[in-house]
Amino acid sequence: MKLRQIPEDFIVEEILDNDIDGIKSNTDKGSFNLYILKKTNIENLKALSYVSKEFNIPLKDIGYCGLKDRHAITTQYITIPSNYGTLSIDEENLKLNYIKSIKKPLKIGDLKGNRFKITVRDIDKNDFLKIAENLKNLNSVPNYYDDQRFGSVFHNKFIAKEYLKGNYENALKILLTNYKKSENKRIKDLKRYIKSNWNDWKKILKYIKNNKIKSKMFVNIIKYLNYEKNQTNYKEALKYVDNRLKKLFISAYQSYLWNECVKELLKNYIPKDERIYLDYSCGTFLFYKKIDDELFNKLKDKTFPTIAPDIDYNEFDEEYQNIIAKVLKKEGIKLNDFNKLNDLGRISYSERYILFIPKNIKYETFKKDELNKGKYKITLEFELNKGSYATIVIKRVFNA
Repeated sequence: MKLRQIPEDFIVEEILDNDIDGIKSNTDKGSFNLYILKKTNIENLKALSYVSKEFNIPLKDIGYCGLKDRHAITTQYITIPSNYGTLSIDEENLKLNYIKSIKKPLKIGDLKGNRFKITVRDIDKNDFLKIAENLKNLNSVPNYYDDQRFGSVFHNKFIAKEYLKGNYENALKILLTNYKKSENKRIKDLKRYIKSNWNDWKKILKYIKNNKIKSKMFVNIIKYLNYEKNQTNYKEALKYVDNRLKKLFISAYQSYLWNECVKELLKNYIPKDERIYLDYSCGTFLFYKKIDDELFNKLKDKTFPTIAPDIDYNEFDEEYQNIIAKVLKKEGIKLNDFNKLNDLGRISYSERYILFIPKNIKYETFKKDELNKGKYKITLEFELNKGSYATIVIKRVFNA
Protein backbone atom coordinates (compact mmCIF):
# COMPACT_ATOMS: atom_id res chain seq x y z
CA MET A 1 0.00 0.00 0.00
CA LYS A 2 1.22 3.50 -0.89
CA LEU A 3 -0.25 6.78 0.26
CA ARG A 4 0.35 10.31 -1.11
CA GLN A 5 2.38 9.32 -4.14
CA ILE A 6 1.11 12.51 -5.78
CA PRO A 7 -0.69 15.48 -4.15
CA GLU A 8 -3.96 14.54 -5.90
CA ASP A 9 -4.00 11.30 -3.89
CA PHE A 10 -4.84 13.15 -0.66
CA ILE A 11 -7.49 15.88 -0.86
CA VAL A 12 -8.81 17.59 2.29
CA GLU A 13 -11.62 20.11 2.50
CA GLU A 14 -12.66 21.86 5.70
CA ILE A 15 -16.27 21.79 6.87
CA LEU A 16 -17.09 24.95 8.78
CA ASP A 17 -19.46 25.11 11.70
CA ASN A 18 -22.86 26.16 10.33
CA ASP A 19 -23.15 29.06 12.79
CA ILE A 20 -19.95 30.58 11.42
CA ASP A 21 -20.66 29.86 7.79
CA GLY A 22 -24.03 31.57 7.98
CA ILE A 23 -23.24 34.63 10.09
CA LYS A 24 -23.60 37.16 7.28
CA SER A 25 -24.41 37.44 3.62
CA ASN A 26 -22.35 39.16 0.94
CA THR A 27 -24.44 42.34 1.29
CA ASP A 28 -23.64 42.80 4.99
CA LYS A 29 -20.71 44.77 6.29
CA GLY A 30 -18.69 42.61 8.65
CA SER A 31 -15.35 43.44 10.18
CA PHE A 32 -13.62 40.36 8.71
CA ASN A 33 -13.44 38.86 5.25
CA LEU A 34 -13.82 35.10 4.91
CA TYR A 35 -11.66 33.41 2.26
CA ILE A 36 -11.04 29.96 0.85
CA LEU A 37 -7.33 29.11 0.77
CA LYS A 38 -6.42 26.21 -1.51
CA LYS A 39 -2.86 24.92 -1.45
CA THR A 40 -0.97 22.07 -3.09
CA ASN A 41 2.08 20.51 -1.43
CA ILE A 42 2.71 23.54 0.78
CA GLU A 43 3.17 23.45 4.54
CA ASN A 44 0.29 25.21 6.30
CA LEU A 45 2.18 27.93 8.18
CA LYS A 46 4.35 28.58 5.13
CA ALA A 47 1.21 29.29 3.08
CA LEU A 48 -0.16 31.62 5.76
CA SER A 49 3.21 33.38 5.98
CA TYR A 50 3.14 33.90 2.22
CA VAL A 51 -0.28 35.55 2.45
CA SER A 52 1.01 37.66 5.34
CA LYS A 53 4.04 38.93 3.38
CA GLU A 54 2.20 39.32 0.07
CA PHE A 55 -0.34 41.76 1.53
CA ASN A 56 1.70 43.12 4.46
CA ILE A 57 -0.67 41.64 7.05
CA PRO A 58 0.65 40.61 10.51
CA LEU A 59 0.45 36.82 10.75
CA LYS A 60 -1.47 37.13 14.04
CA ASP A 61 -4.28 38.91 12.16
CA ILE A 62 -4.96 35.88 9.94
CA GLY A 63 -7.56 33.62 11.53
CA TYR A 64 -7.79 29.91 10.78
CA CYS A 65 -9.45 26.81 12.24
CA GLY A 66 -6.67 24.24 12.08
CA LEU A 67 -3.47 23.06 10.44
CA LYS A 68 -3.59 21.00 7.27
CA ASP A 69 -1.36 18.34 5.71
CA ARG A 70 1.58 19.45 3.63
CA HIS A 71 1.68 16.56 1.15
CA ALA A 72 -1.86 17.03 -0.11
CA ILE A 73 -4.30 19.31 -1.85
CA THR A 74 -6.09 21.12 0.94
CA THR A 75 -8.93 23.62 1.04
CA GLN A 76 -9.39 25.62 4.22
CA TYR A 77 -11.04 28.80 5.44
CA ILE A 78 -9.20 31.85 6.75
CA THR A 79 -10.25 35.33 7.87
CA ILE A 80 -8.48 38.64 7.36
CA PRO A 81 -9.65 41.99 8.79
CA SER A 82 -11.80 43.72 6.18
CA ASN A 83 -9.76 46.93 6.34
CA TYR A 84 -7.15 45.19 4.17
CA GLY A 85 -9.67 45.13 1.33
CA THR A 86 -10.76 42.20 -0.83
CA LEU A 87 -7.69 40.11 -1.60
CA SER A 88 -6.94 37.43 -4.17
CA ILE A 89 -4.12 35.03 -5.08
CA ASP A 90 -4.14 32.87 -8.21
CA GLU A 91 -0.92 30.88 -8.46
CA GLU A 92 -0.24 27.31 -9.48
CA ASN A 93 0.02 25.88 -5.97
CA LEU A 94 -1.75 28.55 -3.94
CA LYS A 95 -5.14 30.21 -4.45
CA LEU A 96 -6.99 32.67 -2.24
CA ASN A 97 -10.62 33.53 -3.02
CA TYR A 98 -13.00 35.87 -1.17
CA ILE A 99 -16.33 34.42 0.00
CA LYS A 100 -18.14 36.99 2.14
CA SER A 101 -17.99 39.28 5.15
CA ILE A 102 -18.44 37.92 8.70
CA LYS A 103 -18.51 39.44 12.18
CA LYS A 104 -15.75 37.51 13.94
CA PRO A 105 -12.36 36.03 12.97
CA LEU A 106 -11.92 32.29 12.72
CA LYS A 107 -10.02 30.61 15.52
CA ILE A 108 -8.78 27.13 16.41
CA GLY A 109 -11.83 25.04 17.31
CA ASP A 110 -14.31 26.71 14.95
CA LEU A 111 -13.97 23.78 12.56
CA LYS A 112 -16.77 21.24 12.41
CA GLY A 113 -14.81 18.60 10.53
CA ASN A 114 -13.01 17.66 7.33
CA ARG A 115 -14.02 16.00 4.09
CA PHE A 116 -11.45 13.61 2.58
CA LYS A 117 -10.89 12.10 -0.84
CA ILE A 118 -7.98 9.66 -0.64
CA THR A 119 -6.51 7.42 -3.31
CA VAL A 120 -4.57 4.44 -2.02
CA ARG A 121 -2.14 2.82 -4.47
CA ASP A 122 0.11 -0.19 -4.91
CA ILE A 123 -2.59 -2.66 -3.86
CA ASP A 124 -2.13 -6.34 -4.58
CA LYS A 125 -5.04 -8.15 -6.23
CA ASN A 126 -4.91 -10.81 -3.51
CA ASP A 127 -5.89 -8.17 -0.91
CA PHE A 128 -9.16 -7.15 -2.58
CA LEU A 129 -11.38 -9.36 -0.43
CA LYS A 130 -9.72 -8.34 2.85
CA ILE A 131 -9.98 -4.63 2.01
CA ALA A 132 -13.61 -5.01 0.88
CA GLU A 133 -14.45 -6.78 4.15
CA ASN A 134 -12.77 -4.03 6.18
CA LEU A 135 -14.71 -1.37 4.29
CA LYS A 136 -17.95 -3.21 4.98
CA ASN A 137 -17.17 -3.27 8.73
CA LEU A 138 -16.11 0.38 8.91
CA ASN A 139 -18.79 1.43 11.38
CA SER A 140 -16.19 2.85 13.79
CA VAL A 141 -12.45 3.30 14.36
CA PRO A 142 -10.42 3.84 17.56
CA ASN A 143 -9.86 7.58 17.83
CA TYR A 144 -6.07 7.42 18.18
CA TYR A 145 -3.71 10.32 17.62
CA ASP A 146 -1.59 9.43 14.60
CA ASP A 147 2.02 10.09 13.59
CA GLN A 148 1.31 13.70 12.57
CA ARG A 149 0.93 14.50 16.28
CA PHE A 150 4.43 13.33 17.12
CA GLY A 151 6.75 15.46 15.00
CA SER A 152 8.81 16.41 18.08
CA VAL A 153 9.39 12.76 19.06
CA PHE A 154 12.58 10.97 18.02
CA HIS A 155 13.27 7.27 18.67
CA ASN A 156 10.27 7.22 21.02
CA LYS A 157 11.88 9.84 23.26
CA PHE A 158 9.54 12.61 24.41
CA ILE A 159 10.96 15.99 25.38
CA ALA A 160 8.13 16.51 27.89
CA LYS A 161 8.77 13.13 29.53
CA GLU A 162 12.48 13.85 29.92
CA TYR A 163 11.61 17.26 31.38
CA LEU A 164 9.14 15.99 33.98
CA LYS A 165 11.67 13.33 35.04
CA GLY A 166 14.29 16.05 35.54
CA ASN A 167 16.44 14.90 32.61
CA TYR A 168 16.90 18.43 31.26
CA GLU A 169 20.08 17.65 29.33
CA ASN A 170 18.35 14.77 27.53
CA ALA A 171 15.40 17.03 26.71
CA LEU A 172 17.73 19.64 25.23
CA LYS A 173 19.69 17.02 23.28
CA ILE A 174 16.52 15.68 21.66
CA LEU A 175 15.62 19.22 20.60
CA LEU A 176 19.02 20.38 19.36
CA THR A 177 20.51 17.25 17.78
CA ASN A 178 17.67 15.22 16.24
CA TYR A 179 16.10 16.05 12.89
CA LYS A 180 13.63 14.91 10.28
CA LYS A 181 14.62 14.26 6.66
CA SER A 182 12.33 17.09 5.56
CA GLU A 183 14.14 19.75 7.62
CA ASN A 184 16.24 22.50 6.05
CA LYS A 185 19.76 21.28 5.19
CA ARG A 186 21.48 24.12 7.07
CA ILE A 187 19.57 23.24 10.23
CA LYS A 188 20.30 19.52 9.80
CA ASP A 189 24.01 20.31 9.42
CA LEU A 190 23.85 22.50 12.52
CA LYS A 191 22.20 19.74 14.54
CA ARG A 192 24.85 17.25 13.43
CA TYR A 193 27.56 19.72 14.48
CA ILE A 194 25.96 20.32 17.87
CA LYS A 195 25.74 16.57 18.46
CA SER A 196 29.41 15.97 17.66
CA ASN A 197 30.53 18.98 19.75
CA TRP A 198 28.07 18.78 22.63
CA ASN A 199 29.06 21.01 25.58
CA ASP A 200 31.66 22.92 23.55
CA TRP A 201 29.33 25.91 23.32
CA LYS A 202 32.06 28.33 22.27
CA LYS A 203 32.89 26.20 19.24
CA ILE A 204 29.20 25.76 18.37
CA LEU A 205 28.56 29.50 18.71
CA LYS A 206 31.43 30.17 16.29
CA TYR A 207 29.87 27.69 13.82
CA ILE A 208 26.53 29.53 14.11
CA LYS A 209 28.18 32.90 13.39
CA ASN A 210 30.31 31.58 10.51
CA ASN A 211 27.30 29.94 8.85
CA LYS A 212 25.02 32.90 9.52
CA ILE A 213 22.38 30.83 11.31
CA LYS A 214 19.46 33.14 12.06
CA SER A 215 17.19 30.81 14.05
CA LYS A 216 16.46 32.68 17.28
CA MET A 217 16.00 29.50 19.29
CA PHE A 218 19.42 28.05 18.43
CA VAL A 219 21.21 31.39 18.70
CA ASN A 220 19.70 32.26 22.09
CA ILE A 221 20.16 28.80 23.63
CA ILE A 222 23.80 28.48 22.56
CA LYS A 223 24.59 32.07 23.58
CA TYR A 224 23.10 31.39 27.01
CA LEU A 225 25.05 28.14 27.47
CA ASN A 226 28.25 29.81 26.30
CA TYR A 227 28.40 31.88 29.48
CA GLU A 228 30.67 30.06 31.92
CA LYS A 229 28.16 30.04 34.78
CA ASN A 230 25.40 28.67 32.53
CA GLN A 231 27.24 25.86 30.73
CA THR A 232 25.27 23.01 32.29
CA ASN A 233 22.10 24.89 33.21
CA TYR A 234 20.03 22.99 30.66
CA LYS A 235 16.72 23.67 32.38
CA GLU A 236 17.11 27.43 32.06
CA ALA A 237 18.32 27.07 28.47
CA LEU A 238 14.98 25.47 27.57
CA LYS A 239 13.24 28.73 28.45
CA TYR A 240 14.48 30.11 25.13
CA VAL A 241 12.30 27.65 23.23
CA ASP A 242 9.27 29.19 21.53
CA ASN A 243 6.10 28.78 23.62
CA ARG A 244 4.28 27.17 20.68
CA LEU A 245 6.96 24.48 20.50
CA LYS A 246 6.75 23.86 24.24
CA LYS A 247 3.02 23.34 23.87
CA LEU A 248 3.68 20.78 21.12
CA PHE A 249 6.09 18.89 23.41
CA ILE A 250 3.43 18.64 26.12
CA SER A 251 0.57 17.70 23.79
CA ALA A 252 2.71 15.03 22.08
CA TYR A 253 3.32 13.23 25.37
CA GLN A 254 -0.28 13.66 26.52
CA SER A 255 -1.46 12.23 23.18
CA TYR A 256 0.84 9.22 23.47
CA LEU A 257 -0.41 8.47 26.98
CA TRP A 258 -4.00 8.82 25.78
CA ASN A 259 -3.31 6.31 22.98
CA GLU A 260 -1.82 3.88 25.50
CA CYS A 261 -4.78 4.25 27.86
CA VAL A 262 -7.32 3.63 25.10
CA LYS A 263 -5.38 0.60 23.94
CA GLU A 264 -5.59 -0.82 27.46
CA LEU A 265 -9.31 -0.03 27.62
CA LEU A 266 -9.99 -1.81 24.32
CA LYS A 267 -8.23 -4.90 25.68
CA ASN A 268 -11.01 -5.07 28.26
CA TYR A 269 -13.63 -5.39 25.52
CA ILE A 270 -12.06 -6.86 22.36
CA PRO A 271 -11.49 -10.64 22.41
CA LYS A 272 -7.90 -11.68 21.69
CA ASP A 273 -8.78 -13.35 18.40
CA GLU A 274 -10.40 -10.11 17.18
CA ARG A 275 -7.42 -7.88 18.00
CA ILE A 276 -5.06 -6.49 15.39
CA TYR A 277 -1.84 -4.70 16.34
CA LEU A 278 -0.19 -2.17 14.03
CA ASP A 279 3.03 -0.31 14.67
CA TYR A 280 3.27 3.47 14.45
CA SER A 281 6.08 5.95 15.18
CA CYS A 282 5.60 5.89 18.97
CA GLY A 283 4.39 2.38 19.66
CA THR A 284 1.56 0.07 18.68
CA PHE A 285 -2.11 0.60 17.92
CA LEU A 286 -4.75 -1.98 18.80
CA PHE A 287 -7.51 -2.26 16.19
CA TYR A 288 -10.39 -4.72 15.95
CA LYS A 289 -11.65 -6.69 12.97
CA LYS A 290 -15.22 -5.77 13.82
CA ILE A 291 -17.42 -5.12 16.83
CA ASP A 292 -21.04 -6.13 17.28
CA ASP A 293 -23.86 -3.65 17.77
CA GLU A 294 -24.00 -4.16 21.53
CA LEU A 295 -20.34 -3.30 22.06
CA PHE A 296 -20.49 -0.48 19.52
CA ASN A 297 -23.41 1.12 21.36
CA LYS A 298 -21.57 0.72 24.65
CA LEU A 299 -18.39 2.43 23.44
CA LYS A 300 -19.57 4.98 20.86
CA ASP A 301 -20.41 7.71 23.40
CA LYS A 302 -17.58 6.95 25.83
CA THR A 303 -14.74 9.43 26.28
CA PHE A 304 -11.36 9.05 27.96
CA PRO A 305 -9.54 11.90 29.74
CA THR A 306 -6.10 13.24 28.94
CA ILE A 307 -3.51 13.15 31.73
CA ALA A 308 -3.09 16.56 33.38
CA PRO A 309 -2.31 17.91 36.87
CA ASP A 310 -5.00 19.22 39.22
CA ILE A 311 -7.57 16.73 37.91
CA ASP A 312 -9.22 14.41 40.44
CA TYR A 313 -9.21 11.10 38.59
CA ASN A 314 -10.87 9.46 41.58
CA GLU A 315 -14.10 10.89 40.22
CA PHE A 316 -13.84 8.50 37.27
CA ASP A 317 -14.92 4.89 37.53
CA GLU A 318 -12.52 2.23 38.79
CA GLU A 319 -11.81 0.88 35.32
CA TYR A 320 -10.44 4.25 34.19
CA GLN A 321 -8.42 4.73 37.38
CA ASN A 322 -6.79 1.32 36.96
CA ILE A 323 -5.92 1.98 33.31
CA ILE A 324 -4.30 5.35 34.10
CA ALA A 325 -2.35 3.84 37.00
CA LYS A 326 -1.13 0.97 34.80
CA VAL A 327 0.05 3.23 31.98
CA LEU A 328 1.80 5.68 34.32
CA LYS A 329 3.53 2.81 36.12
CA LYS A 330 4.79 1.46 32.79
CA GLU A 331 6.13 4.94 32.00
CA GLY A 332 7.85 5.17 35.38
CA ILE A 333 6.12 8.41 36.34
CA LYS A 334 3.53 9.62 38.82
CA LEU A 335 0.55 11.88 38.32
CA ASN A 336 2.14 14.58 40.49
CA ASP A 337 5.13 14.69 38.13
CA PHE A 338 2.96 16.51 35.58
CA ASN A 339 3.06 19.63 37.75
CA LYS A 340 6.69 20.04 36.65
CA LEU A 341 5.49 20.60 33.09
CA ASN A 342 3.89 23.86 34.17
CA ASP A 343 7.36 25.36 33.66
CA LEU A 344 7.00 24.63 29.95
CA GLY A 345 3.52 26.06 29.62
CA ARG A 346 -0.15 25.61 30.38
CA ILE A 347 -1.25 21.98 30.33
CA SER A 348 -4.63 21.58 28.72
CA TYR A 349 -7.20 18.98 29.74
CA SER A 350 -9.84 17.37 27.57
CA GLU A 351 -11.98 14.26 27.27
CA ARG A 352 -11.76 12.66 23.84
CA TYR A 353 -14.14 10.14 22.30
CA ILE A 354 -12.72 6.61 22.33
CA LEU A 355 -14.16 5.85 18.89
CA PHE A 356 -14.91 7.97 15.87
CA ILE A 357 -17.44 7.23 13.18
CA PRO A 358 -16.61 8.08 9.54
CA LYS A 359 -19.61 9.63 7.80
CA ASN A 360 -20.80 9.66 4.18
CA ILE A 361 -18.40 6.89 3.20
CA LYS A 362 -18.06 6.29 -0.55
CA TYR A 363 -15.56 4.21 -2.48
CA GLU A 364 -14.96 3.21 -6.05
CA THR A 365 -14.08 -0.17 -7.49
CA PHE A 366 -10.45 -1.24 -7.70
CA LYS A 367 -8.71 0.13 -10.80
CA LYS A 368 -5.34 -0.44 -12.40
CA ASP A 369 -2.68 1.74 -10.83
CA GLU A 370 -0.94 3.78 -13.52
CA LEU A 371 1.95 4.62 -11.16
CA ASN A 372 2.72 1.07 -9.99
CA LYS A 373 2.89 -1.59 -12.66
CA GLY A 374 0.79 -4.68 -11.99
CA LYS A 375 -0.87 -3.10 -8.95
CA TYR A 376 -4.25 -1.53 -8.26
CA LYS A 377 -5.69 1.59 -6.64
CA ILE A 378 -8.93 2.59 -4.96
CA THR A 379 -10.37 5.98 -3.97
CA LEU A 380 -12.26 6.54 -0.73
CA GLU A 381 -14.34 9.52 0.35
CA PHE A 382 -15.53 10.19 3.90
CA GLU A 383 -16.06 12.91 6.49
CA LEU A 384 -14.61 13.10 10.00
CA ASN A 385 -15.31 15.37 12.94
CA LYS A 386 -12.50 17.73 13.89
CA GLY A 387 -9.57 16.18 15.73
CA SER A 388 -9.86 12.72 14.14
CA TYR A 389 -7.23 11.43 11.74
CA ALA A 390 -8.00 10.17 8.24
CA THR A 391 -4.75 8.19 8.26
CA ILE A 392 -6.15 6.08 11.11
CA VAL A 393 -9.04 5.13 8.82
CA ILE A 394 -6.55 4.16 6.09
CA LYS A 395 -4.51 2.05 8.52
CA ARG A 396 -7.67 0.34 9.75
CA VAL A 397 -8.88 -0.50 6.22
CA PHE A 398 -5.64 -1.43 4.45
CA ASN A 399 -3.42 -2.91 7.16
CA ALA A 400 -5.81 -4.54 9.58
